Amino acid sequence: MSTQHVKNGASRDDFMRGFPPSKEARVTHAQQLLGPYNRWSFQNIQKLNPTAEVWRGEGAVVHFDREPRDLDGISYQRRNGSRYTFGEMLELSYTDGIAVIHQGKMIYERYLNSMQAHTLHAWASGSKSMTGTLAAMLAHEGLFDLENQITYYLPELKESGFAGATVQQAMDMTTTVKFRRVEGGPLTAHPSMVEDWQYSVTLGWLAKPEKYTGPETSYELLATMYRDGEHGERFTYQTPNSDILAWIIKRLLNKPLADIMQERIWSKMGVERDAAWVVGPTTEETSGSGLITTLRDMARFGQMMLQKGRFNGKQIVPEAVIEDMERVALPGSHNPMPYHNQWWLANNEHGAYYALGYGGQILYIDPSAQLVVAKMSSYPVPVDGGEEFFHAFAALPALANELVK
Repeated sequence: MSTQHVKNGASRDDFMRGFPPSKEARVTHAQQLLGPYNRWSFQNIQKLNPTAEVWRGEGAVVHFDREPRDLDGISYQRRNGSRYTFGEMLELSYTDGIAVIHQGKMIYERYLNSMQAHTLHAWASGSKSMTGTLAAMLAHEGLFDLENQITYYLPELKESGFAGATVQQAMDMTTTVKFRRVEGGPLTAHPSMVEDWQYSVTLGWLAKPEKYTGPETSYELLATMYRDGEHGERFTYQTPNSDILAWIIKRLLNKPLADIMQERIWSKMGVERDAAWVVGPTTEETSGSGLITTLRDMARFGQMMLQKGRFNGKQIVPEAVIEDMERVALPGSHNPMPYHNQWWLANNEHGAYYALGYGGQILYIDPSAQLVVAKMSSYPVPVDGGEEFFHAFAALPALANELVK
């Protein structure tokens, strides 16, 4: 089965069809993060993994006012000089769904690859931005101090590579820790799918190999990581930093991450559906990779961030938390790194920042253009820095510039 351009390659409907599905059409737990199987699995993660529900609450749904615009013809230029249109970008970047909110109104919404408005879809590593936002708001409320060392709250890690690092360094991924390499990992581990095969086993993304003797939980695995430099000296993308943040807030509040998200954010926003977190074999949430929501609910979260934490008539996230993100996202700010509080920084003149996930998940927030773009995708062959990502990275700033003319 070809995994080239979506017009000629696999779609969601090529998989799990028939009762029972044929061997060629079957998607298993072991394949779920690999292309082309993720064309189906990213819209069906909860069928392949145990999950923890995040209740939407009892309130009414907050609907966006609609003011449809034809954005398909907006042109953008890649770094190599080639030009494309916004409409072409949707297929070139294997979009499953995209919503564009401008000045609080839904101006564009499209679904591809058989996705629908009610479909729950994986955020992948975009999940980190939800975890980081929760940690930032709770730190602002005084639950913990971001300048304290991680081991002040998690003494179990005193002998690990996290010793000496602050919570803020975990927020910004400037801890310098590495996985201890262990031979004998699954040959199916895709380099952009997992940072370490044992880590993926503890989270439940990979099945436990026969005669496995490694860490059983992500908590245990964090204690085995070692230091590889001075904390704070450089940015190093490591998902365990998100686990550190989730562990701290879960311990201090004595609640699962799903419950914290439900109480602090999800039940207040007027979302359409319950969300969910994928949980590992010992029920800890996969805080850096396992969030599942609808596209519109992702957009609502982004709009809440754009509105300085206020949405549905409520101040959900403290305004100071959002102002910190916006200040750091401005070019020339005090933060030289491309990442802050588990959000990526676009480093453009609009001060945009965004959540970013494996396979093409993007929640793009542009305060200057008053723009939110929620995009869910499923690259058939996801690779870090792949061509598909560059299309969106060029198209979204071009869209913002067009909207502010």
